[in-house]
Amino acid sequence: MDEQNSGTAYQARSLSYRMAATRRGDADPMNTLHTELLDAISWAAQQGWTPATGGNFSARTEAGYWVTASGRDKTRIQAGDLLLCDLEGRVLEGNGKPSAESDLHAALYRLDPSIHCVLHTHTVASTVLSRRFAEGIELSGFEMQKALAGNVTHDATIHLPVVPNSQDMEELAEHVRQGWPMPRGFLVAGHGIYAVGDSIASCRRHLEAIEFLLACVLEESRWSQ
Repeated sequence: MDEQNSGTAYQARSLSYRMAATRRGDADPMNTLHTELLDAISWAAQQGWTPATGGNFSARTEAGYWVTASGRDKTRIQAGDLLLCDLEGRVLEGNGKPSAESDLHAALYRLDPSIHCVLHTHTVASTVLSRRFAEGIELSGFEMQKALAGNVTHDATIHLPVVPNSQDMEELAEHVRQGWPMPRGFLVAGHGIYAVGDSIASCRRHLEAIEFLLACVLEESRWSQ
């Protein structure tokens, strides 16, 4: 089946499913997920983590994933700024071009079925520290570490991976595959953070906690100067 026919077939199935859900009085899970992702994007933008239309955000669906369209101002995000793509990155629904790094989101969803959300931001702390610590960042002694999945104490050392940057998404995806698993996310050198989670809520928690922890590390580095 070619790309156009694949998209048409999906839209027909999706419409049928949504109409059936409406008749039953069920909440449309696609609409709920769409709204929750928009809320997460707006929240990240309000933190100042998406400068100059930067960052990209996605959430897994049964058909593939919702992802931000390229070049959209995240501080003014609207429903039409999300595109539905299949796991090969082909647009199934919506207008516009997927974010430049949409293919990396697709690669992450193919790599690990437990990932249901990917949130990517550009902050000073993540950008600077990912340049300084090419082998990764060790987090230890911070109470906020308990916000990261699988960790229940401050008295542990958590390794936050850093992978080399590339404008080639397949090359960047290969860097990630070589370092997997990365259960909470990773940094791309000189670029920013990719947080992952098994839901939008858990991914938001990972993103917020890691950004806080990186800000602490950056602040501590100033003390030693």
